[in-house]
Amino acid sequence: MVRSKHNNGFTLIELLVVIAIIAILAAMILPALARAKSKAQQVNCLSNMRQWGLADSLYVGDNNEVFPWPRYQVSQTAIQDNPTWTEVVSFHDLNQGNDVWFNALPSYVGGKPLYSWAINPVGFAKISSIFICPTAFSRGINSGDSSPSHGFMDAAARPLFDYAMNSKSLANESANAILKSSMVVHPAAFVLFSDVRDRSDDMPFYVVGSANQTDLATPHCYTTRFSARHDAGGNITFSDGHAARLKYTDVVSTSGKDPGNPDISWDCSGHIVP
Repeated sequence: MVRSKHNNGFTLIELLVVIAIIAILAAMILPALARAKSKAQQVNCLSNMRQWGLADSLYVGDNNEVFPWPRYQVSQTAIQDNPTWTEVVSFHDLNQGNDVWFNALPSYVGGKPLYSWAINPVGFAKISSIFICPTAFSRGINSGDSSPSHGFMDAAARPLFDYAMNSKSLANESANAILKSSMVVHPAAFVLFSDVRDRSDDMPFYVVGSANQTDLATPHCYTTRFSARHDAGGNITFSDGHAARLKYTDVVSTSGKDPGNPDISWDCSGHIVP
């Protein structure tokens, strides 16, 4: 009796069908995984923003209700926008700049002041800390933004800020005014910190072609530097301590300035920033 031979392997057609099914499933699953990752990064960023709000509240309580400075109080714009690691350290050694938010606040929530990172600036860019937005970190740096004339995004030369403090808080006050908690009319609406742009191709962005497009990763901000890296929106910390993600279109007018949204005040008095 002759037994028939049975081929227990897959035919080419069957293999192609299986591969096609796997490809279809991957196409369905990968976007969902990407969205989940993006959401997790946004939540992590929001947690950092709440930490900055808590640190600020503790600092204000310890300093006669006076807020820290949003930037170095010097005339040179370059130092205010793009302080180098060398300048951060030298200012600290001269006992200057220790009342700027990035030096004054971290210790209140178990972090290190910015000047202490200067000995290992590469570590600052890589380690998880309240300075780092995971979305900004995971995207990397555009090569076009690395030159001094186009963002100066060089992590070895200067600290690259993912978060920034509101620089327009005293827009309707005298030039020599110091921001105190008693001056804040609407704490739940007053902006303290926000995600700050770190790529010139961040979209949406209403002032394309202006100098603001390449004012990147600065320690102070306003609507012109607000980042929309979190699904066309960004995180904001308010002076009552709460933080929330807001759509770019709710924060910035089509001219790139303060739209007068009553729930988002850039000036401590609650007035529109001129």
